Amino acid sequence: MNENALFTSKSTIKSLWQEYRIYRDHVEFGTHFGVISIPFDKIECIEVQESDVKGLLKGDLKLKGFKPAFKLDWANFQEHVVLDKNEGFCKRFLFTPQNPNEFKEVLEKILKEYRENG
Repeated sequence: MNENALFTSKSTIKSLWQEYRIYRDHVEFGTHFGVISIPFDKIECIEVQESDVKGLLKGDLKLKGFKPAFKLDWANFQEHVVLDKNEGFCKRFLFTPQNPNEFKEVLEKILKEYRENG
């Protein structure tokens, strides 16, 4: 695509040197295996979760509502973003942007504008 990203989470060690971008109508994960693009109309929900290891040590196994996930980086060991899709082979993506809360806030804002304006 030739359009510029509205927001880019730069590659860091937490993301295994991968870059995550938000465009006006989709999210892109620039991975070592190629680009994964998720259109906004396929996004069901976005949330920030603590490290799975930290949760496990507190006794929170998170088994209720379990979905198999595609983990793009060190998400099990870091605070990370969980993005659920409403269709497709893989419906859950876990990834660790530079600042998970900022990424979620920006994505929710752009997603809201997209849904309101089509």
